Amino acid sequence: MKINPLVGIAIGFCIPALSQPVVYRDDTTLISGVWTAPNTAQESVLLTEVIGESPFEGERHYRLSYTVQHGRAGCGLNMDNWGLSAARDFSGYTHLRLAYRGLSAGQQLVVRLRDSYEFGPEVIVGNPVNAYTTVEVSLLALTADGRVKPNAVREINLYVIGQAPQGTGVVYFDAIELVNLNNGESDAAPASALTWARAKRLGAGVNASNWLEAFWRLPTGGYPDVHLYTRSRVWALRQAGFRTFRLPVIFERLAEPNPPYSLYIGSPAFALIDSMIAWAAEMEFHLILDNHHGLPLTDDNYRSQIPRLQAIWTQLAQRYGHLDPERYFFELYNEPTNEILPNHWREVAQAVVAVIRQKEKHRHSIFVGSNFWNSIPALFNFLPLSDSNIIYTFHYYDPFLFTHQGVSWTNPPYLPARTFPLAGEVELLNTLFEAARRWSEIWKVPVNVGEFGVTTAADADSRCRWVEAVMDAVHRQGFSYIYWDAIHPYDAFGFFEEGRVEQNACIPCFRTALRLYPSVSSTVELPSLQAQCAGKGVLLWWNSSNFLRFNKVSLQRSYDEQKWFNIWTGEQHQAYGTDIYYYDEPDQYPVFYRLYYLSPSETILMSSARLHDCSFSTEIQVSLIPAQNVLRVQSTVLCWTSLQLADNQGILRLSRVYQSPINRTDLAVHHLEPGLYLLSILTTDGKILHRKIAIVR
Repeated sequence: MKINPLVGIAIGFCIPALSQPVVYRDDTTLISGVWTAPNTAQESVLLTEVIGESPFEGERHYRLSYTVQHGRAGCGLNMDNWGLSAARDFSGYTHLRLAYRGLSAGQQLVVRLRDSYEFGPEVIVGNPVNAYTTVEVSLLALTADGRVKPNAVREINLYVIGQAPQGTGVVYFDAIELVNLNNGESDAAPASALTWARAKRLGAGVNASNWLEAFWRLPTGGYPDVHLYTRSRVWALRQAGFRTFRLPVIFERLAEPNPPYSLYIGSPAFALIDSMIAWAAEMEFHLILDNHHGLPLTDDNYRSQIPRLQAIWTQLAQRYGHLDPERYFFELYNEPTNEILPNHWREVAQAVVAVIRQKEKHRHSIFVGSNFWNSIPALFNFLPLSDSNIIYTFHYYDPFLFTHQGVSWTNPPYLPARTFPLAGEVELLNTLFEAARRWSEIWKVPVNVGEFGVTTAADADSRCRWVEAVMDAVHRQGFSYIYWDAIHPYDAFGFFEEGRVEQNACIPCFRTALRLYPSVSSTVELPSLQAQCAGKGVLLWWNSSNFLRFNKVSLQRSYDEQKWFNIWTGEQHQAYGTDIYYYDEPDQYPVFYRLYYLSPSETILMSSARLHDCSFSTEIQVSLIPAQNVLRVQSTVLCWTSLQLADNQGILRLSRVYQSPINRTDLAVHHLEPGLYLLSILTTDGKILHRKIAIVR
């Protein structure tokens, strides 16, 4: 028998071996004593081990009865004989499993661990239930902040918390044990080798934010803003070094509110999505189609919402499921909130992934985060899906009071100014990111930082310290990353001054931390390498301006972006300020090209690689018939199911989808202004082919 010297109740105990996975069942217990809190004239908490009253297993279980005034009641299950015995080693297990029933409306059961005077994070067990329910709580989630080590656990604390300050109720718990869910005891699937390869290629990314997810513009008629992300701005971001674009879209708000939840395909938003899809192929970047600002999911409505989400993703998979899965990705739902438990959100995600797999033509990698707004601690308590082609993602904006200071849209608005870091904040950041890597290793799945950012209202030095600390942790753990809102300079997170996406407008510490403009010195602006298909080969050209001190330049070719070969070398200064042309007939397609500059002091600069596939020119013929204002597209060897025509600014001007494959079509172009256009064709074998054409009068 043992009495807690602070507050408590006495019970009998036995202490099995340290390796015992059972914490509490009828036949075995590690519990050496318990305590309860609070106990005052107005509040009471009583923990009793009872016989009968419908236990989960055997005859015994615990009953916690409480009356509270301040929204919290709890108990502690001591396992080290109040410090006289060794701490317990939980490190060989992934989860703490327990069964519980009870609670009153608006209350939740939470758990945390203790070692000496240190307490770990609180993790939600569940909401009120009438019948015993089994729940697994991640030990990584319970120990991720480093205050309690998995191999030194002395106590399990269970608390009832409520939204209202007052509450009365009863909760029972039973069958507490340690389990491993990553060795066949769950349906969680490790990622396939293909998924790992796709995840590793993502690299540095940026969100095309405050654009197609801006539902707040719908009532004013200002949605979507067709001028925010133009082809030239996207190209500038691509040239800065971003390899991945995440495209948040309010898909659920672009659909009928009732069955069959048809998408408003005629919305201009879909034309802009199609433009981004075409630019991704042209500019060689990865694109994530993200279902953003979805309609609320809660513990009360999630099952009724599954059919609606399935209907919307069925349409999206039918519309975009033909896209190249090595370049295009899907994201199910941005930031499920704290109103849905992780196991309920997992049920939703499993159901939606299943319909995508049924409808897509190619198997795409899908991004999935956890509840609590995709927070990093919530990820630790999320059980991976049964699908092997999932990339898991978390968002990082901690400390929130720092990263969101001074903006108008928080609640309350305009949080006060504060600096970064305060004591322990960098250490906690690194501890959490290291825990995210351990979660990745435990479940053998890739992890991505899908959003992070700091407001422009923070002082410049603190902003730099924060982004440098985050990126140091990102690179140390090997995560890909996607910054939120690079371009907005006010009331947002941008780091390009005045929204100008140029090297000299990029805040230096962000440029360094995010590894932007990696091959460009601060005094030299690289010209872009231009190319077009011509005959059986590729015509390439560039301008030699701004490179007087780089006396040699080489044009290089590659078929894999790994091995590069010089195909032309010239004296740069002899042709300064002129256009240089080169015609190449490569041995195969697709092919990559880049410019390689060398100065007398051995300084080296390289332009971005450009991908070209001129097999298009021999497979499909395009001809303009000016007298009829018709563009004729035909082929004797290929068929296609859709085509698009975008102007030189990247705005989609014409789109056709065919119910059955065709190999010839005439397009009326009388309404188009003369100029250069990009024709994109989706062939029946899943390829997207592109061709620059000129419309003349």
